[in-house]
Formats: sequence, C-alpha cells, structure tokens
Amino acid sequence: MHHTTHTVLRNLAEGILLVVTVLFLFLGNIRSALIVATTIPFALLFASILLDLRHIPANLLSLGALDFGMVVDGSVVMVENILRHVTRKNGEHLSLGAKIGMAAHEVQRPVFYARLIIITAYLPIFTLQRVEGRLFRPMAWTVVFALLGALLFSLLLAPILASYLFKPNMREWHNPLLVAWVSCTGAN
Repeated sequence: MHHTTHTVLRNLAEGILLVVTVLFLFLGNIRSALIVATTIPFALLFASILLDLRHIPANLLSLGALDFGMVVDGSVVMVENILRHVTRKNGEHLSLGAKIGMAAHEVQRPVFYARLIIITAYLPIFTLQRVEGRLFRPMAWTVVFALLGALLFSLLLAPILASYLFKPNMREWHNPLLVAWVSCTGAN
C-alpha cells in the first residue's frame, strides 16, 4: 500500500511539474504559469474535502481520472485574458484592479459554461447501479468536485492572485513558435 501511495503521489507531482513547464512555455510568464498551476492543488484539496464530507472513498481510479488539462483550462483562459488586459497599451488611465476586473468579467461566463458542460457530461455515470456504480460513481464525484474547485479558483482566486503578482508595466510575451505558425498558415 505504501508503494502504491508513493507511486500515485510521484505521478501527481510529475504531472503538476509538467503542466507548469508547458504553461510557462505557452504563456511565457512565470507568474501566469504559477497562478494557473496553483489551480491543481486547490482543486485536489477541494475535491478531497468534499469527498470526505460525503464519505466517498477516493481510489486510484478516481485520482487517475483527473485530467490536469481539464482542471486548469478555465484558469488558463482567465489568467491569459487578465495578462492581455494588463499589458495592453490603451486604457493606461485605468488602475490595475480595474483592468483585472474588466478582464475577469469578460470571460467569466464562458469559463462557467464550459465547466458546466463538462460536469453535465458526467451526470449519466451517477445513474449506474450495482458493481458499475460502486466502481465509477466515486470517480465521477472526484472529477465533478475537482472541476467545481477549479471553477471557484478560476473565477474568484485567480483574479485576486493576479492583482498581487501582476505589475502595471508588464509586457506580454509572444511565443515565437506560435507566431511563426500563425504567419505560415495565414491564420489570424
């Protein structure tokens, strides 16, 4: 049991480290990457607390079903939009808090609805009975609780963390690989 727990924790840590690396490469800003990566432990803690309150056992299937990309996508959208607003040259008369508020308000509905759609996709699993229900319902609860935690983080905590970590004179970084790809394909 100790070996299994160690393996799961190592895999979770490696997954978080990989997500932070990929986020940094694409966002180009370590502060943005750290804010977004903080979503993962927050969502896992949120799911663990709710699972414990509902007396639902977490198992390897439950933890293995957590897709970190699915967990962080709302925060990526929120933080990237905040970064875009903060680094924008027009609107210099606005305070940092006003820019963050506008950026968060701009994407809060799409982030909420995207989460709601993913959570809705898990609803049929809750109707499973007998062995199938015992096996897959804890997994569905774990994913739904983690997604709810990630939603709370992206809507409430990510803008607050951005207000502490972002500076008014920040510059937006454009990934040269993505810029080259856009110029080659002619996509706008």
